[in-house]
Amino acid sequence: MGGERTVTIPRWAQGRPGMGQGGWCAATFEDAIGEPVTIDFRSAIPLEEPMVLRAVEGGWELRHEGRLVMAARLRDIPFTSTSPVTIDAAARASQAFLGADDDHDAPACFSCGVSEPTMGIRPGPLEDGTGRVACPWVPPAWVCSTAGVVERAVVSTVMDCMQGFFVGHLPARRHALTARYAVEVLGRCHVGERYAIVAYDGAGNGWDGRKRMAAAAVFDAAGQLVARADSLWVEPRPA
Repeated sequence: MGGERTVTIPRWAQGRPGMGQGGWCAATFEDAIGEPVTIDFRSAIPLEEPMVLRAVEGGWELRHEGRLVMAARLRDIPFTSTSPVTIDAAARASQAFLGADDDHDAPACFSCGVSEPTMGIRPGPLEDGTGRVACPWVPPAWVCSTAGVVERAVVSTVMDCMQGFFVGHLPARRHALTARYAVEVLGRCHVGERYAIVAYDGAGNGWDGRKRMAAAAVFDAAGQLVARADSLWVEPRPA
């Protein structure tokens, strides 16, 4: 990518109130760069405001009115892996949804929010004793690009929300923000088909002070890995 260009996040791609959804924005930033990258979130992502994308030494930056919003560097860390989850197991997990509509960090999120339109991401603990969370996902028509194919940024979105619930509710309720994110979409997701999404502890060691690692994966009905993501979450400092 040469020169400068602008990236604008539409209002419907909201996550937390008034801010762009992290997974959607990370994938959009990566698509604009055209390289596999790891994204660092530096400040709130504005909606309906053009942000300037430019190459810098060691990577890329996305700025809004001079404020650094996201930074990116070439991805050089392998993704963590997990075993497949069946759609039936994911459906059973979702029946024990971790969250609550009256205690939701992003009630207007188009992926996991409580107001329409939403994709209804509702993870719960799996019954296999692994400590992972999962839920089924049937992409609706309004998230497709062409020929019923789900947009890559949408796949990134649902994995971000899954990791958010995992980090924010296990082992106890803690509010946290995405600080770093990397996503890889390996295959196509199609509107109306069934998938299982799973989130788990990417580093395997839980909370480290105010920080915690997480990971997520999407599996199709045959148990094939379709997409994966890794992230770092940070609990805000007390006011």
